[in-house]
Amino acid sequence: MNIGWPVAIVLVAIVLGGVSLLATWLAANSAAAVEEAKGRNGEQYRALSADYEKLAKETRDSLGAMLADMASLKTAVESMEQMMREVG
Repeated sequence: MNIGWPVAIVLVAIVLGGVSLLATWLAANSAAAVEEAKGRNGEQYRALSADYEKLAKETRDSLGAMLADMASLKTAVESMEQMMREVG
C-alpha cells in the first residue's frame, strides 16, 4: 500500500504533535514533583537549621564556661607554684 506525500506529512505531524504533548505533560508533572519535594525539604532544612543553631549556642555557652574554669585553674596552679618556690 502506497501513501501519498500529503498523507505522510499529516501522519508525521500527528505523531510529532502527540510526542510533544506527551513530553510537555511529563515535564509539567516532573516540575510539580520537584517543587513538592523542595517544599518538604525546605521544611526539613528549617528544622535542621534550628536544631543546629540551638546546638551552636549550647556549645558556645559550654566553651565560655570551660574557659572560665580553665582560667580559675590556671590562677590556682600559679599560686601553688609560687608557694612551692617559696617553700622549696
